[in-house]
Amino acid sequence: MSRFARDSRLIFDLGMNNGDDTDFYLRRGFDVVALEANPALCEKAAKRFEGAIAEGRLRLLNAAIWEKPGEATFFVNLDNDHWSSLDAGWAGRDASRCKEIKVRCVTLAELFGEFGVPHYLKIDVEGVDQAVLEQLCGMDLLPLYVSVEDCRFGPRYIEILTSCGYDGFKLLDQSTVPHMNGGFPPGSSGPFGGEVPGEWLSHDKMMALYSTTVRDAQGNRLAPRTHWWDIHCTNIGQAKAA
Repeated sequence: MSRFARDSRLIFDLGMNNGDDTDFYLRRGFDVVALEANPALCEKAAKRFEGAIAEGRLRLLNAAIWEKPGEATFFVNLDNDHWSSLDAGWAGRDASRCKEIKVRCVTLAELFGEFGVPHYLKIDVEGVDQAVLEQLCGMDLLPLYVSVEDCRFGPRYIEILTSCGYDGFKLLDQSTVPHMNGGFPPGSSGPFGGEVPGEWLSHDKMMALYSTTVRDAQGNRLAPRTHWWDIHCTNIGQAKAA
């Protein structure tokens, strides 16, 4: 039976980008481990969060999350840094310009072993999200809350998370985040855990919602391209007990 980190005050921001999510988590009183493969974005974050780093509340890692440790080629998108990825096709979509750099890769097990299992795990790593989710399978202790960017593979993500012991799901339309209470900047992930609007849905209800809101069973997109989605999950019983 899966166990969940109910008492942790740590958040992992995998795919930090400009640091707006990290800023929100720090302001909520959490410690943060922020991972970003783009060294230019890490340099900006080091200046922005100089105080939190000095206090030990933020650990900033210039690395990519991957299924094995070592070094890999990372494709920095020069037109839209949100699209930068370990996946060349993902990074270079819409004929956008990219440059190749070498980055250090770390695994989820390494991060959990070094820093501890977080209360909340945010995954937004452009094209390799499934490789992160699969690393949760079989772990003795899991984050109480997880979110992952949909990226066209929502049903598979939901199945993986269900197999790990997560039984409550929410679907968050990211285009609505800037209009929520909390002053979230455009492009940020917004609220997490129980603060995400709506009730926690079972696996079957979540699949039904996804297939009538985001993409149908054949993979055809239903929502306008101005909308994009994050899948949030928890273990309902453990969340109530926290």
